[in-house]
Amino acid sequence: MKKIFQWEEYLNWKNMSKEQKLNFKRACLFPFLVYLVYVFLNQYSFAILLLLVLYFLIRFKNRNKLGR
Repeated sequence: MKKIFQWEEYLNWKNMSKEQKLNFKRACLFPFLVYLVYVFLNQYSFAILLLLVLYFLIRFKNRNKLGR
């Protein structure tokens, strides 16, 4: 359990390698990215769904017209 979370290593910021620092920053910023994606999808999901339905409807209607 201690090896999975490695909190003792993250407390020693000066002794960490550059790769460990970058991984820690990514892990801390990931929830903010998830929140931004959630807000975006929550706000624009209906519009995205409507555009997808229109795209597939037009594609389905024009399927037979391309063969001529």
